[in-house]
Parts: sequence; C-alpha cells; structure tokens
Amino acid sequence: MTPLHMAAADGGLQWAADAESSFGLPAEAPPARDLPMVAQVLAVFWRAGCHGVPWFQVAGYDVTSDLPGCPDPATCTSVGGLDLGEVSLGVDGAGGDEPVELDQAVADIGFRKPSGSALLAAAVALAPQAGPLLVFDDSGEHVFVVSPGDDPDHLARHWPW
Repeated sequence: MTPLHMAAADGGLQWAADAESSFGLPAEAPPARDLPMVAQVLAVFWRAGCHGVPWFQVAGYDVTSDLPGCPDPATCTSVGGLDLGEVSLGVDGAGGDEPVELDQAVADIGFRKPSGSALLAAAVALAPQAGPLLVFDDSGEHVFVVSPGDDPDHLARHWPW
C-alpha cells in the first residue's frame, strides 16, 4: 500500500491501469501531499482496531502498544478479526533492520498474510491522513484505490481480497 501520488510519480498509474483488475483509478494523479509519519500510521492502525506483527522497530518506543499481536490467530479471520499479519514500513531514510523514528515519513506499507477485511479497514482509516492509497498484491494482478471519504461498504463489495 502506498499513497497514490507517490506511485504516480514513479509511473505507477500506467502500471496499475495495466493490471488484471483495478478499481478506483483516477484519470490523473492526485496532487502531492505530505506523507504520514510513523506515529500517525501506528495511531491509525490502533484506532481502526487492527492488530498484527510489526516487522520494524521504533527507537525508544514499544510498537505493540499501537499494533498489538493477534489475540487468537487460529480463529481471527473466521470471526471477522482485523489481523494485518506481518507489517513492514517503507520509511524515508531507513534501511535494513535499523529502528525508525516516530517522526519519519512512511512512503509505503507492506503486509504479509493480512486478512482482507483488516487490510480494507487499515486503508480506509489511513486514507484521510495519507490521501488516496494504491493497494495492490504481490503479483500486481489486482490494484485498488481507497480515497478519503470513500464508503467502506461500497468498497467492500468490490474488494478483491
């Protein structure tokens, strides 16, 4: 998942348009805007009721206070739980296993084995902060844009995951 304006700057709109399936792609790229900070992304996940396994560390901060582990991995997805799976942050200026700072900008967010409902909840909650988000799978076959103000029920009817 990445802010659409970031993807568009790298030719992502054409790539997204060529995907096997797409939803919500605009004809033109949205204007650039400030990226959300690590602290803002974590707060959004917490407010949305999401949980997961952070594949990142934040210097001097317990990430699990905002992104707790799954309370019941065996049944979470089947009961509508919002498990984001393993979560990684693409943070400007950070690399490898070094801890990130709460005030660093997040350029993209990766998820490994998320529930589809959790991914949608996270995207809907983050879009007002980050602007339109391009959500896509590893294969690039499915792309989906979630914009601020989108109706979650409408999105859910088209959500490929």
